[in-house]
Amino acid sequence: MFCSLSFRLLRLTMKNLLSLGWICATLFILGSLILGSLLPDYSLVSMTLSEIGEVGSAFYYQWKALDTTCAILILLFAFGTFMFCARHQLSYMPAIFLLAFALSNVGGSFFPSPHPLHNVFGISTTVGYFSPLIFYKYWQETLGAQFKRVSLIVFIIVITSIFFNLSPLIARSLYSMDYYGLVQRSLGYTFYLYCAYVSIKMISFDKKQSAPLVDRMMPL
Repeated sequence: MFCSLSFRLLRLTMKNLLSLGWICATLFILGSLILGSLLPDYSLVSMTLSEIGEVGSAFYYQWKALDTTCAILILLFAFGTFMFCARHQLSYMPAIFLLAFALSNVGGSFFPSPHPLHNVFGISTTVGYFSPLIFYKYWQETLGAQFKRVSLIVFIIVITSIFFNLSPLIARSLYSMDYYGLVQRSLGYTFYLYCAYVSIKMISFDKKQSAPLVDRMMPL
């Protein structure tokens, strides 16, 4: 009886942490769109996400609250992924890359633009953006063929978005900076949507795998 109860509590804790993946994605995307739409003289098309909450912005505190909350949620989601790996004996590599992304976001949330460290933490998120490739490589036989295809497609979109995000540093005339806001959002929003997808897939997989085990542990 005690083992069955402990198992259920552990699984509930992990499920709650994994749910933060899709919760964080929803909160970040909707929150940034709403704040960006309400901020005077702000363009969702040409201006970056960081500019919503830069020092001196009318929405400085609102953005800081949103950004910090999402950073903490994605950090907890990474911890849930570690629990999922341990429970199902999977490689920890995807969880490590998610954790790297989360830590970079936490750091960036404490140093708003135009603080020099904001850009340092922003660039360091590039490591975490490789998570879809790591999921593809290490979990491709675990969550099904669809997960494998989606992970690869998302990584291609992410790496392309990273190129266009960084291209103004080396080829400023590659595209008009009037669309830089859309380019940056294509990277951030795609990655958060992928986190939501992974979150739901892990919860579904755990539910299917746990049902037979719970039945065996139930007292007669």
